[in-house]
Amino acid sequence: MSLCKRSLHSLFFLKTMLLLICLSLSPVQLMADISTPLWQLVKNEQGIKVYTRKVAHSQFKAFKGEITLNTSITTLLDFINNAEQCPKWRYKCIKMLHLSDGYLYKLSHLPWPLSNRYTVMHSQLHINAAQNIYTLSLKNIPRKQLPRAILAQLPAPGRTIQMRYSDGYWRFKLKASGDIHITYQMHGDPAGALPAALANQGVTNAAFITLLNLKKHFAP
Repeated sequence: MSLCKRSLHSLFFLKTMLLLICLSLSPVQLMADISTPLWQLVKNEQGIKVYTRKVAHSQFKAFKGEITLNTSITTLLDFINNAEQCPKWRYKCIKMLHLSDGYLYKLSHLPWPLSNRYTVMHSQLHINAAQNIYTLSLKNIPRKQLPRAILAQLPAPGRTIQMRYSDGYWRFKLKASGDIHITYQMHGDPAGALPAALANQGVTNAAFITLLNLKKHFAP
C-alpha cells in the first residue's frame, strides 16, 4: 500500500472512531463537555486544596474544597450536623437551626453596610455502600416556596436577606486506611446589592477556612 493510501486509511479510521464516540454521547453530555469550565486550583495549603470555576449564566463562582481526615463517618456527620457548633467553624456562620423534615436555617455575617444573608437548606444524606461514599446534599429553597410548617419555624427575616440560591454538597469517601476524603462543593448567589467581584473574593475563604477549622477540630 502506498504512503498516500495508508494516510487516507488512517484518516478515515480516525474520523470513524470520533463519529462513534460522538454518537455514544447524548447531546446533554456533549454540551456539558464543551460548556462546563474546568476547576482551577486557587489554594493548596495545610493539606487543603481549594478550586473555583465559573458557572454558566451566573456572575458568581462555585468552589470546591478537599481535605483528608482521620476520623469515623459517624463522628464526622454528628459534628457537621451539630447546629450549636456552626459559629465555631463554618465560615461567617452566626447561627444554624435544625428545622423539621430535613430543613436547616443558617445565618451568615456580612460586613456593614451589607445585610446578613441566610439560607433555608433542604438536606439529604445519600449512601453509596458499594463505593463507601456518603453524600450530604444541600439545596436552598426560596422562602415563598417553603411548606407552611417550615415557614412557621423560621426566625423573622428583619433586615436579613435570603440568598437567591445556594446549592452543593458534602461528600465523604471512606478509604481502606481509615481516613475519609472530604469534598465540600457549593455555588450560590447572595442576592441583593452585593457586587459579584466582592462575593467572588470570599469564595476561596468560604472553602478554606471552613475546612481548616474542621481539620483543627479533628486534629490529634
